[in-house]
Amino acid sequence: MLSNSVPKLLQEANEIKKALEKIDDRLPDGLKAVDMETKMGELETVVDEVDAVNAERTRLIDRKGEKSQNLSDHMVQVRAAVKGVFGADSEEYDMVGGTRTSERKHHAKKKEGGA
Repeated sequence: MLSNSVPKLLQEANEIKKALEKIDDRLPDGLKAVDMETKMGELETVVDEVDAVNAERTRLIDRKGEKSQNLSDHMVQVRAAVKGVFGADSEEYDMVGGTRTSERKHHAKKKEGGA
């Protein structure tokens, strides 16, 4: 709820803490400047933890992308090798996900001159 306004919230809390330092001797325990400072510190700690988790998440997402690309490139290389060794119309090429030449759609030639 407040995640986008944390800096503003902390700034406002700091201003209130400064005011409390001048008047908190007349306030009950739990509402003094030191309590405000404790709560601010707790929020800052959690924000730092969230930032660290987000940085780790970003790193892992980048790594997942690299590994996905690596696997995809390897699959292309395997298909190309199987096509080269066994041929473009082979059962082996079909087994590794290639489309056999005999199974490809043949497009009809367009008539010239049309009308």
